Amino acid sequence: MLALIVKPSIRDTSRFSRVLSDLESLEPVVLTGSTKESLKSEIAELWDRDNDLTVAACGGDGTFHLALNSLPNLDIPIAVIPLGTGNDFARYLGLMKPAHTLSVLQSSIPRSMDMGTITLENGTVVRFAGIASCGFDAQVNERANTYRGPAGTLKYLAALAMELANLNSRVLTISVDGQPSRSQDLTLVAVGNTSSYGGGLKMCPTASAYDEVFEITYVDKVTRRLLVRVLPKVFWGGHTKHRQVTQSTNASIDISGESFPVYADGERVGYGPVRITLHPGAMRVWQAQPINTP
Repeated sequence: MLALIVKPSIRDTSRFSRVLSDLESLEPVVLTGSTKESLKSEIAELWDRDNDLTVAACGGDGTFHLALNSLPNLDIPIAVIPLGTGNDFARYLGLMKPAHTLSVLQSSIPRSMDMGTITLENGTVVRFAGIASCGFDAQVNERANTYRGPAGTLKYLAALAMELANLNSRVLTISVDGQPSRSQDLTLVAVGNTSSYGGGLKMCPTASAYDEVFEITYVDKVTRRLLVRVLPKVFWGGHTKHRQVTQSTNASIDISGESFPVYADGERVGYGPVRITLHPGAMRVWQAQPINTP
């Protein structure tokens, strides 16, 4: 059985109608819930009826994020049908078009891959698949999510241009893998299970969701001029060579400091402080040939 979680803005489009027609042989069920809680209830009911269930997110990174957090258990495999704007996670999985996902669903099996969780101060735990971020890039995401257009990378860059006026750093206290903490004046921290966000910005360029560690990118306090100069290098990962950018590979990170927005998979999760933890092989995901696989 195939259960579809559909991005609201595409539900009534001809593009989604074509996808439904292509999936007809798999007898898809379009879920009606719009929240994590309502979707979880629907999925649990379907799982009780048929343990051969797959949940497919029809949209982009945000829709996959909602689907992942709506699973009543992680034994249920999950797929993404790329119908969003950025589609970074689908791209990571080698799924560039809806037809690619259809082919994979018909000819392959799901594969285990790493998953991240974010634990907020109130104890709420949120799952994520791609990149979790704190600081300036989270602020950019916050603005980008208010835009109707443009789409993908252009939306992110437009939001970034507007947020440059508000560029600031924060003194954050960082502890990785339970080691002694350090305080640092940072523009942003990006915790990558996969490599890109914002429609192809490779903030964590060599992150792999199969190596049981995050790739964490730290950007020190920078000027607007320097940020604008270095930004184009993020498209291929060249920013990591700059002396004000450092990286580490870790399985967990605690980030604390004055309240700051936290985003994951392009969606607002809440505000820091947070603990971000890697869970090796926790997700079962339908995929083509992923990037950076072992």
